[in-house]
Formats: sequence, C-alpha cells, structure tokens
Amino acid sequence: MGTWGWLVTKQAIERKTKESSWWTTTRANNISKVIDKGYFMFDCIGLIKGILWGWNGSNKIYGGAGYNINGVPDVNTEGMLAKCNSVTTDFSKLEIGSYLWMSGHCGIYIGDGLCVECTPAWTNNVQITAVENIGKKSGYNSRKWTKHGKMPYITYEKEKLKEYEVIANTIPVYSNSLNAKNQTNSNGRWEKGIYYIFNEANGMINITKKQNTAGAWINPIENKIETSSQEEIKDKSPVVDQEITGNKPVIEEELENKPVDEEAIKEENSDNSDENKEIKKENIFVRIFRSIINFIKGIFK
Repeated sequence: MGTWGWLVTKQAIERKTKESSWWTTTRANNISKVIDKGYFMFDCIGLIKGILWGWNGSNKIYGGAGYNINGVPDVNTEGMLAKCNSVTTDFSKLEIGSYLWMSGHCGIYIGDGLCVECTPAWTNNVQITAVENIGKKSGYNSRKWTKHGKMPYITYEKEKLKEYEVIANTIPVYSNSLNAKNQTNSNGRWEKGIYYIFNEANGMINITKKQNTAGAWINPIENKIETSSQEEIKDKSPVVDQEITGNKPVIEEELENKPVDEEAIKEENSDNSDENKEIKKENIFVRIFRSIINFIKGIFK
C-alpha cells in the first residue's frame, strides 16, 4: 500500500521503510528533510484514493482521510482501472473527472486539456499537467495516457453544449476539429451571423445553419480576429442572411426582405463573451482537486 496523503512525520517514514523495499535509505533521508513542515506524502493512486477517502489537508496523520471508506477499495492503478466504466483509448470526448491510466501510473482529468497527477517527474510532487492525447499546452509538462474511464464513486455531469454561436466576422471553416485546431486546410469562409452549435471537440466548435445537423468546424480563436476587407473574401460556403429573433437562428423562408440587426449581433456577441468567462460546472470530486492543488505539497521520491 502506498501513501495517500499522510502527514510527513518520523513515525510515518519509519513505517513505510519497514513496509516497502522501495523506501530506500536515500529516499527516506530526502523525505525526512520536511518532517513537521506541513508536507504530505502521496503516490499517484494514493492521491485519488486519499481524496475519495476524505483527505482535506488537515494537520492529522492521514490529512483527514480514513482508510478504505466511502465504498472505495484500496486498489492499485490497474485495480482502479478495472473498477471503471466506459474504459476506452479514445480521448476525443474526455470528461471532467475521468480516471487517466497508463501502465503503473494514473491521474485525473480536470478539464481544459489538463490533469492532476502525483509523479516524481518534473517537479516531483502533485502537479497539473497537459493531456498530450488532446494536445500540448504552453506552460505545462505533458503526458500521453493509454486509457481513461469513469470511476463508479463519483457522479459525472456532462456539460451542456451552448446552443448558439455568434460569428463576429467572416471566419475560416474546416472539415474536422483537428484541422480547425491547427488552422490548416480551410474549406472556405462563412459569414458573420448566429449559428446553431452541433458539437464541440478538442476545444473547437461545429456550427451549422440547420439544427441537429453537422455543419463546419471553426476555431474560436479565429472568431476574435478581425478579417480583411469583404472584397478579398471568397466564400465557398455561403450562409443565408439571418435575422435575430429571440437570439435564435431562423430559416431562409422567414427572412424575405428583412435586414440583419447589426446592433443585436453586437449585443449577443457581448453576452456570449461574458458567458464564456463563467467557470465550467464540475462535480464535487474535481472541485476538491482544484481547491487543494495550490497547497498540496505531496512527496513522492
């Protein structure tokens, strides 16, 4: 059994040295340097089990956690994967709170292409890293995982897609989310207006003029960029003129001789900008991770 949020004390180090050959004299001596300084000891799976067992960072022997409680068994990384549902190697629809696994190691996905993991790599502690399966992120170390799944001990709340997207300027469109992400192989440009959202993947958005029907992919970054003059734009996928009625797209038959309300577009675009700044809803497990990550000082040497 590894450590799952133990307060670093002389007694804890002596116990682990006796229990495991992994705890060499050198490792024990290194960890001894932070005895009674408010540090906690985790390993990768111990971080996850500790949180599920009630770890809260309190100045107690196990940081407030209780062993083998809340219906969560004491298992290793492979054992936790075996407990998961919907295990897959497809990372295109990774959900917040998903258990990330590779041989001998694990982490938790916290959204925005990032995960929490406890590892001796890089900074040798509990840290936030990029999920390389989705893409590398500036300012973060990255790791490529093998599988992911949903642990049965938490409730996953699937984030509801925003229903509409306001396109502020003429924008490039793509055939798939990866091309949109890399801004390569554009299929043309679509005009500004309000579109239905069909899907989201890799941080990209599939917009469409017909509800519940796939359209074209856009990169939200490009939606904020002013385009060149309209005369220079060759629109390969023209979109019908739209009138804003209750902030909803309307079909072509409803638009005869009706001008586009430019002020309404600007107002809706402003509203959406505020909406995009809202914090994504996360289940309690992930909120706990986010609230403690700034002060966890896990030791794993």
